[in-house]
Amino acid sequence: METKKLDLQEKSEKLVSLHILHNLCLTADKEIKENPDLLLEAKNYYPVNESGLKDDENGNYPEIMEFWAVDEWLFNKLEAKGEVVFEMLDFKVWGRQTTGQAIKLDFVVEEIAKEEMF
Repeated sequence: METKKLDLQEKSEKLVSLHILHNLCLTADKEIKENPDLLLEAKNYYPVNESGLKDDENGNYPEIMEFWAVDEWLFNKLEAKGEVVFEMLDFKVWGRQTTGQAIKLDFVVEEIAKEEMF
């Protein structure tokens, strides 16, 4: 079991090293301050309720903790998984809803790594 978990972490680490390009937190924060509607144009950015279902009346928008430039392949995979993604300044951007841990440990990254057999 421990070997399987380590193998998944190695696959996730490879995915991160190949497909996550740059940290865009400062750039995105500045752009969003200048254009507050930027996030409203993002894919998968809509109010959700406690069950994770779209709920325009009682839901809350996802809290984006970090912004990362990703390549087009990962952008499409993240979008399909329901992650917040958008284009900004010629970058494909992932609005990461987690912080404080290595990206390779994010559930969505591990799921993509498992599916793609890295």
